[in-house]
Amino acid sequence: MELTIVYYTLCVLVAVIGRKCRIGFWGVLLASFFLTPPLVFYLLLSFKPSLSQPKKAKLPAGSWLKVKQVGQ
Repeated sequence: MELTIVYYTLCVLVAVIGRKCRIGFWGVLLASFFLTPPLVFYLLLSFKPSLSQPKKAKLPAGSWLKVKQVGQ
């Protein structure tokens, strides 16, 4: 009985940790029920995108339309 409660608690904990991944909270919860919470946790760590990816530079709106006219 106690092991079942611990197992379900670990499943929910892993699902909370993985709620921002591609499959979301419910997908991680189902995966941890069918696989095991430690296995799903390690999969989450390996598939989670790194935070050190460079962000795309945003150009001001309309900046690509500005053309210098020559000969005036």
